[in-house]
Amino acid sequence: MFIVRYVAAISPNHIRLTNCGTGESIARTAVRPFSSEDRMIGDREAAASFLGELIRELEGSRRWLRLWPTIDVAITGAARAEPDQIEVRRLFVEQGFVRVRVT
Repeated sequence: MFIVRYVAAISPNHIRLTNCGTGESIARTAVRPFSSEDRMIGDREAAASFLGELIRELEGSRRWLRLWPTIDVAITGAARAEPDQIEVRRLFVEQGFVRVRVT
């Protein structure tokens, strides 16, 4: 099975996603805010929609269902609590990443 590796950085209402194999990267600020004042993921639906759009834009028509995408995610900006790490991990798992490490 082919493994695709990514790195991401998430900050309030902003995500940067990089495919380590190709070196391609995309960074955007969400038009529809997904963070709240006290949570990184305040609106799960908005965050999932935004991340899905970024993945489709970065990968184009390629889809990785047959692959094993892994990702290292850094939460940047203000220090975040463990519940934020759990929600960020869940967000990326729901988008199809099989191994997610959040720091």
